Amino acid sequence: MHKALVLLSICALSICAPTASAADWPSWRGVNSDGVSPDAGLPSSWSPEGDNLLWKADVGGRSAPVVLDGRVCVIRLAEPQDATKWQEQVVCLDEKTGEVRWDHRYNVYQTDIPHHRVGWSSPVGDPSTGVIYTQGVEGRITAFKPDGEILWKRSLSEQIGRISGFGGRTTFPVLDEDLLIVSFLTAGFGPNFIPRHRYYALNKSTGDTVWISTPGAAPKDTTYSSAVVREIDGRRLLIDGNGDGGVYALDVKTGKKVWGFSISKRGLNSSVVVDGTTVFASHSEENSDGSTAMGRLVALDASDVTEGQPAELWRVEGFTGGYASPIVDNGILYHVDNSANLTAFDVKNGEQLWKENLGIAQRASPVLGDGKLYVSDVDGQFHIFKLNGRSRPEKTDHDEFKEEDGSATQINGSPAIANGVVFFPTNNTLYAIGNGDAQSNRATKILGDSQKAPAGAAVAHIRVTPAEVVLRPGDTQRFRAQAFDDHGRLIGNARGVQWSVGEGLSASVAGDGMLTVAADNKPSGGMVVASAGDQKGQAFVAVRHKIPFEMDFSGLPEKGVPASWTASRGAFGGAELDGEKVYLKPSANQRSWRRTVYVGQPDDAGYEIAVDVRATEMRRRMPDAGLVSHRYTVAMMGNAQKLMIRTWMSEFDRFVKEIRFRWDPDVWYRMKVRVEPTGENQPTTIRAKVWPRDEAEPDAWTIEATDSIGHTHGSPGIYGYSSADIYYDNLAVKPAE
Repeated sequence: MHKALVLLSICALSICAPTASAADWPSWRGVNSDGVSPDAGLPSSWSPEGDNLLWKADVGGRSAPVVLDGRVCVIRLAEPQDATKWQEQVVCLDEKTGEVRWDHRYNVYQTDIPHHRVGWSSPVGDPSTGVIYTQGVEGRITAFKPDGEILWKRSLSEQIGRISGFGGRTTFPVLDEDLLIVSFLTAGFGPNFIPRHRYYALNKSTGDTVWISTPGAAPKDTTYSSAVVREIDGRRLLIDGNGDGGVYALDVKTGKKVWGFSISKRGLNSSVVVDGTTVFASHSEENSDGSTAMGRLVALDASDVTEGQPAELWRVEGFTGGYASPIVDNGILYHVDNSANLTAFDVKNGEQLWKENLGIAQRASPVLGDGKLYVSDVDGQFHIFKLNGRSRPEKTDHDEFKEEDGSATQINGSPAIANGVVFFPTNNTLYAIGNGDAQSNRATKILGDSQKAPAGAAVAHIRVTPAEVVLRPGDTQRFRAQAFDDHGRLIGNARGVQWSVGEGLSASVAGDGMLTVAADNKPSGGMVVASAGDQKGQAFVAVRHKIPFEMDFSGLPEKGVPASWTASRGAFGGAELDGEKVYLKPSANQRSWRRTVYVGQPDDAGYEIAVDVRATEMRRRMPDAGLVSHRYTVAMMGNAQKLMIRTWMSEFDRFVKEIRFRWDPDVWYRMKVRVEPTGENQPTTIRAKVWPRDEAEPDAWTIEATDSIGHTHGSPGIYGYSSADIYYDNLAVKPAE
């Protein structure tokens, strides 16, 4: 869509705001995603007691702040001192006073991430509209209007199988024109059932998926690197580190992989920085080429690509820049390694110019403004350095932050510089420091508007949008086909398109791209294909049941999964037991022992779910098995011999109920779950009963619990932790009585 039309469509939703100042800091690394501010007269020193302190607010956390249109916004753990009230919280404060303008809280659900890593990601703001976008640890993507009202939201774990890792690493969203680009590990449905680190480009106005890209191999980690968008040799590229240890460049408008370069045997957390056509990347793990050194800093020439790989200009072996991200300014690259050594390198050859120790460990990235570096280390120390060209800098200020017990206050989030003020977070507090000498300067944007394809350009790619969608029986969905050239530049709407439906999808598509799903209430999945000349584009459609429905798995092939359900093949699949077809959660692959397969939609509510469950025993291990309803998991815990209700998989202090419950292997049990919410952030009651399948259903509930800040909705699902094989049969979802 043309930029002006995108802006018009957003304004039609009554969310247009005055264009933000060019001296704002709309993403965690600033206007150009490089950590550099053009402001002058910034403070060389300050004091937490008042000197050059403009304000402070009790909204600390791990998130780097962003500054947009008079607001400073962060994402954090709400109520850190009261575990029963733990939620993820987006807060926007007044830039001048630090007073809270608005905040929005929502529950953390279906994740192993510990509470102290909530708010790991950072928001991103749209200067043209004032909209703030966030990616939460539970896989929730939210667009907030300037006043805090929700424009749209998506629960990607339930919709497309986003995988949540224990470490809490959550990438930062990236905005480019009409696209909001997010990335994460996913094992979804259809062609995306294999676990990979994928990139999803969403329409920033609606949240619809525009394209999906899977550039890498099997991921080794979740990551929190943030992508950078640059135009190099006529291509607008998204450049980022991946969970498989490689750096990749994708066409921004199509997601097509342009090049890749492997550097690590683990996932990359440090974001790249781009200077002209040179891409700098680093890590702190084993090198991918078998080098005995741990860690590496590399410079890649993105204008010299041969057989899909950029030329390597130089490397620094053994540099462990695994978490912080670098800065380039005036021919010098500044980077902080994991041991908090701030080091300067010559960008031409990687020569080390100087090194300054900051502390013990490092997570936050430095920022640069007015010839000064503002940088903190994990152990509560905040430093200001006045740069001195290629010579060692002068440290002009050093402050240490302590907890009440005398321990160090952690600093994980990076500073921001906007409108002559430096903002930085500790775990507990957000500070704004500045002085009367500051001069706010307009940042020169590196990126202009994206180029259109030249007249007469040949069509090299057909993009079908939405690229992935989850529907219900009887729904309709309009698809659109656009043509791009071999440099990922838009030609226009594709001409002479022939629409068709691929095998497996129970639907029909008209000549204008309007899809109509069959109303038979059966799950199905497959492709919608747009053919134009010798080019084809496709989108994947998953159709999930309407409530009520029942499923006995008799039609599933061996190891097959319903095409629309979120489950990687191998984590679940059809099987035969005692001459009957059942659903199996196998124990063969330990990496996929814990999985939830979602069978509905995130907005499903007011239903009751039941299933038959039978567990095996292996090497004195019994698995955990159960159901998910309204974002609560009810599970029979095999080794513990308990029945448990939970919502946040690793944080039982927030909410959990468990009772002793004896159950045996190789016996079929029937489980039924009913959830009764009263309202958003209001108490919700969860009830469940379990009994041997060959016995009559008991009248009484086996376990009951009330969550004080409960969920009101959420997809039904099947849960398993398969340390031994688990079998399921006779799934039924119906309206609660």
